[in-house]
Amino acid sequence: MPKKIIQNGSSIGPYSQAVVVGDHCYVAGTGGFLPGTSQLAAGGREAEVHQTMKNLEAVISEAGYQMSDIVSVTAYLRDISDWPMFNEIYSTYFPVESAPARAVVGVADLPAGANVEVTCVAHRGEFA
Repeated sequence: MPKKIIQNGSSIGPYSQAVVVGDHCYVAGTGGFLPGTSQLAAGGREAEVHQTMKNLEAVISEAGYQMSDIVSVTAYLRDISDWPMFNEIYSTYFPVESAPARAVVGVADLPAGANVEVTCVAHRGEFA
């Protein structure tokens, strides 16, 4: 099965930002970097979470999907005490009644000093 590679110049390493295979889109870890740079959004952790979600939405859209197509999310927080703030911002992108499955993991560090990273899997088409 052929795969479609999504690269929009915002990755900070040798990886694809997303890979589409069949009806699925696999999105790499996405952080709060300003598009096309390795510079984190200014304004602290909240601004970084907002930028992370905007970046996730941009990659999903470029792959031909919508946020509502996301079925699974994994979020990594450098400071797990940011979980309530993360939830508040996250819920503006994923209403509770249609939210994807999700895990949030506290980690010791993230690339380039980031405070948050989000990865996901999206699916479109019919479910069996």
